[in-house]
This record gives sequence, structure tokens and C-alpha cells, in this order.
Amino acid sequence: MSTLTGRAVFLSLLIIIGCSCSRTALADERETAFDESQWVPLPRLSGQEALIPLAVAKLQNGLPINRRRAAFILGQIGTPQALQALRSALEDSDRWVRIHAGVGLAQQGVAEGYQGAKAALYEGPAWHKYYAIYGLNQIRDERALRLLEQNPCEGSPFLSRVVKAAQRPELVQSPRGPFYQQPLPAQDWPELLEIAAQALVDECDTWFHGGDYDQAIRCNEAAVFLQPARVEVYASTAWLQWSMNRHGAAISTYRRAIDANPGNWEAYFELGFYYMHHGHPSAAVEYLRQSSELGAPPIRARTYAHALEKVGKLKQALRVWQQLDRIDQSGAVDANLRRLQELVPGTAGGR
Repeated sequence: MSTLTGRAVFLSLLIIIGCSCSRTALADERETAFDESQWVPLPRLSGQEALIPLAVAKLQNGLPINRRRAAFILGQIGTPQALQALRSALEDSDRWVRIHAGVGLAQQGVAEGYQGAKAALYEGPAWHKYYAIYGLNQIRDERALRLLEQNPCEGSPFLSRVVKAAQRPELVQSPRGPFYQQPLPAQDWPELLEIAAQALVDECDTWFHGGDYDQAIRCNEAAVFLQPARVEVYASTAWLQWSMNRHGAAISTYRRAIDANPGNWEAYFELGFYYMHHGHPSAAVEYLRQSSELGAPPIRARTYAHALEKVGKLKQALRVWQQLDRIDQSGAVDANLRRLQELVPGTAGGR
């Protein structure tokens, strides 16, 4: 588990056991740290040639979404063999595969990637725009620099700062690995996705400890592009967002986690828990109910009972505590069960 994900889980557990904090250490209205001399991605997959065959095979024969993922991974590896595969993908039948291939080439300073980087800058999600901006900086011909000048990304303070940094006179070079002591082998496509997504989560940790939370979010967004099932990564992103008072973005992130993982109890729990922590138990109840019904463990299902009590649904809350009493042997249920029995008429201890 990454440090950032661990912090989010730790925060959740603190609140569950009753530590009520109105603000976190991150929560203020200041902009996050941003050093224009240190804005480039950390290519943790750079030179990992052992991963290329699986990525190339998927790029040539996979479903469109996986061809896009393979193109993105090859762009991070960046060796001549990877670039050769990306050049071939510029003729792919899927437009977004071509765009990802172009961005990957641009990241390595290959001028053939210009059109893909341009398209991503206009149309891509924020995390992909970031890579397009970096790629245009690496191509660094007249048209690439002009495109950066014409597209300041004024709607995003983070991307606006990146565009400004990308136009500085000197060519910016990413630090090169190896970031890992040993080569990263993968036995199959799911394992390759796991390795690539984890590399981004590791990069996220680096930015987080450096105080650049926008970069941390960018890494996490790229990670869930590769592995949408990683609910904990959505959760750490949303935690960063609401800690920076970006509550609308946080709620959107929680909802995307649910959309991508409709059968996962944790996805519903995270949004329900967010609403509970921010004083909206009525909004929390439905998500916590679904989380409980999908198999949330007792320590999390208790939050559903607390939400029901908060909104005055005492009989329902009592039923949840009674259900938990049958499966939770920790002793934590007893006090709550007795309290609800005292409050609900017609039950043992009730008036």
C-alpha cells in the first residue's frame, strides 16, 4: 500500500472510532506547491524492456481500450523498440489509440507525435493533457511551442502552470531511472497493468511527499485509467481533492469509482463515508446501505447504523446493530446495541 493510500485509510479509521477532525493537515485554500523547474513526469517505467512484448501484443490485437492503455505504457517505457510500435499505432483504426501513440512519441521528443499531442491537449482528460504538454515541450519545434502559447489551459490552475513552465527557454529532461533495482517482468496483460499502475501510484507518493498534490492527483488518474478497479486510488484522489476544498471534484471522483466498480462495497462506502464525515448523514445513508448489502466488513457496516441513527431511523439502526451482533465478535457492537434498545419503544430496555 502506498503512503498516500495508507494515509487515507488511516484517516477513515480515525473517524470511524470517533476522532472528529474538522480539517486535515492538507485542508487549506492555498495553492499546492509548484516548482517550475520540477514539473516533469518521473518515468518510472523508462527502459523497462521486459514489459514491451506484452504491451506490443496487446497494442496489435487488443480491444480499443486496452490498445490505448498499451500505447500509454509504451510511451512511458520509451525505448527504440517501444517507439517503433507506437509509430505503427499511428495508423490504428481507433482514433484514441492514435492519440495515445502520438503522445507517447511526443514524450520522447519524436516530432511524429505532434498531432496526437495536439488532439490530447484539446480533447483529453486533464491527466492526459499533462503528458501532451510535456510531449510538446520535448518536440520543441516552432509549431509545438506556438501551440503551447496558444493554449494556456486557463480553466485549470495546475495545467496553466505546467504550460507556462513548458515554454521556458531550456529543454526540460525527466530524471532517468532505473527507479527499480531489478527489471520489471510481467507474465500476462493483467500483471503488466498492475505493474504500470503501481509505478504511477509510487510516483504519486513522491509528489505527495514533495507537497505537489496536483501532481499526485495526476498520477492517480493515470493509474485508474490503467486499472479502473483500484477503488483505493480513487479514494486517495478524492481525499486530496476535498482536503484542498475541492469538494465537487471529490464527489465526482467518488461517483466515478462507483460507476467503474458497481459491485464493490468499498466504492459505495467511500462516498457514504465522505458524506458522513462532512455532516450529511441523509446523503450518506443510501450509499452506506448499498455498501453493507454488498458485503462491507462489520467495522465499516457500523457506519451505516450510525448514519441511520443520525437521521432518526432508530428502528432500522437497531436492526442493523442486531445483524452485526451476530457476526461481529469484537465487543464493539454491545454498547451501541444497548443504547438503541433503550431508545426504541417495545424492545428490551426500551420505554
